[in-house]
Amino acid sequence: MYDYYKLKRSARYVLQYLVVPVLLEIIIESLSRKSLVSGVGYMFSSPVLFSFNTLIIMLTLSVALFFKREIFIFISIAIVWLCFGIANFVILHFRVTPFSAVDFTMIKTAISVSGHYLTVLNISMMLVAVCVLTFAMISLYKRAPRHHKRNHKRMVFSASAVAVISLALVFLRSSSGSVKALATNYTNISEAYENYGFVYCFTNSIIDVGISKPDDYSEQSVNDIINKIDDSSKNQSKSKNSDDKPNIIMIQLESFFDVDYMKGLKFSEDPLPVFHELTKNYSSGLLTVPTVGAGTVNTEFEVLTGMRQRDFGACEYPYKTVLRNMTSESICNDLSKIGYTSHCVHNNSATFYGRNDVFKNLGFDTFTSMEYMNGLQENPNGWVNDDVIAPQIIKTLDSTEGADFTFGITVQSHGKYDVETDDYEQKIKVSVAPEGMENQYNYYVNEIAQVDKMLGNLIKRLENRNEKTVLVLYGDHLPSLDIKADELKNSDLYQTQYVIWDNFGLKKSDKDMAAYQLYSYVLNKIGIHEGLITKYHQQTDWDSDSYLSGLKTLEYDWFYGDKYAYGGMNEFEKNDLQMGTYPVVLENVKRNSKGYIVRGKGFTDYTYIYFGGSKLEGYKIDSSHYQITDNIEYDEDEGYMSLQMAKENNVADEDIPNAFMAKVIDADNVELSSSKPLLWNFTSLYLE
Repeated sequence: MYDYYKLKRSARYVLQYLVVPVLLEIIIESLSRKSLVSGVGYMFSSPVLFSFNTLIIMLTLSVALFFKREIFIFISIAIVWLCFGIANFVILHFRVTPFSAVDFTMIKTAISVSGHYLTVLNISMMLVAVCVLTFAMISLYKRAPRHHKRNHKRMVFSASAVAVISLALVFLRSSSGSVKALATNYTNISEAYENYGFVYCFTNSIIDVGISKPDDYSEQSVNDIINKIDDSSKNQSKSKNSDDKPNIIMIQLESFFDVDYMKGLKFSEDPLPVFHELTKNYSSGLLTVPTVGAGTVNTEFEVLTGMRQRDFGACEYPYKTVLRNMTSESICNDLSKIGYTSHCVHNNSATFYGRNDVFKNLGFDTFTSMEYMNGLQENPNGWVNDDVIAPQIIKTLDSTEGADFTFGITVQSHGKYDVETDDYEQKIKVSVAPEGMENQYNYYVNEIAQVDKMLGNLIKRLENRNEKTVLVLYGDHLPSLDIKADELKNSDLYQTQYVIWDNFGLKKSDKDMAAYQLYSYVLNKIGIHEGLITKYHQQTDWDSDSYLSGLKTLEYDWFYGDKYAYGGMNEFEKNDLQMGTYPVVLENVKRNSKGYIVRGKGFTDYTYIYFGGSKLEGYKIDSSHYQITDNIEYDEDEGYMSLQMAKENNVADEDIPNAFMAKVIDADNVELSSSKPLLWNFTSLYLE
């Protein structure tokens, strides 16, 4: 009888580690495909891949075998996988790209935009769920049975079980063509998750980071590439002192594409008259981007660096990995060599995707985010309208006497699109929209119509300036409108459009290209050949067999290799990024009936005044005046310290006694910049 119960317990034990992984895999795939039938169907249509995904879950669950609290660890790991599946299910309702390991690095960004996607009720329910789960796990920890001792036989069994599962994974990975295919067919993330399974792809996104070392990487292979680049006089850029250099403006249009590419979609009037007129008269074409529905900064990365995002890890955001701590060749760094000043204008938070740090490594000189703008108005979805972009771009051009490169990033047409629009005037009516998506399409089309209007206003301003200018417009990715490839005339979810406007007669030449080819193509049209990556794109046949492999070698050489192409040197230095086209300045402080009035420049709703290191209560009146309502007391004991004395004694600006400072602080309480100190002795208060 004892042997019978022992055998029964062992059978139940084995089934636990076999059945639970299978059930988890079915649930996770059902959530990923938004269908229980499809989840079960995956088990039969792709049995090898289903088994591989199940074995990965089984391997992680088998870790519990080594713990005394085996049941608690087992259930905890199972819940983690279930939470990953639920997270993927939720994310796929807001974007096209599935949940991956890189999303853990984007938590801060996700929180900052959650208000645009989730209601107060949604957030409350999530918090309640987290609390319930936490309570349940604490109770489980206290109540779950535990092994009081771990004998040698059990440890051998545990190790053997893990070894068998690991060998099964290795065997499937090496013997199955369908499993091995993932390594070379990860170009379409959404399709990869659908074909290879969530668990496999998610696990791969943890492991697959950075650029893999090319098989033939060596100093010789790099030299073979750069020796083919012609540096003769015909391929030299305009000189640094040349007055013939045009201003270059590139605007990344959020979720923007020509809606005429949607089959059957009809409008009460053309939503994009400006964009359509431009494509008829100026160089334009389709632009292949690395993402769909989300992932703006991966397109941005390709456009600014000329590098291919898909050479990096699966789902990787270089802005969140290599560019956090490394500089890189970019259009900014290349143009700086011939006297350009580089600016960025973005009507969203400076810290979104960590741009305030990344842009230092890309060579930008100034960055004007929404915290440095006045007159901001929000659309029904809570995103700042793009009408502020045009005047801010003009301001960057006026800020220097030389040539400028300005990179604009819009945000108005960002998702989500199922917005309540009862009080929102929709000038353009959309008909024959996909069933169930009528409201979303109406909202989206009216938003991009306003973006198009902003572009028209910007071009009029540029036409009135007496400076040669090139304006490049492109969409970063398709909107998250659940668009299918067969609904598009070009049948490609990874294509948007671009157009190149100018005011000095560039020849129209239409050409389709990838985002990483765009800036070098534009520079070539205006006679600028500066930078290794730039020249590589300009002089290499894009259709040649070695084009992409050579580009990958140069990318690897810079970020992970020995920098052979740059003589082993770190050619690009981190820039001292100025926040705002012009810095915030304090000029004077004097008393008034309400307290104290501060006069200066560059005040916005994100500006705060400090005295002696302490924040003062007050509010912005306009861009030049700030009202302080606090009482200010001069510290006689600290007295006067000149700025020169503070510098010589290594005293931080904010620690200088009896000094005023203006700080720009975002909605998350992150200090973005501060003004130079204004000493009490240099204000009207000193004369009282």
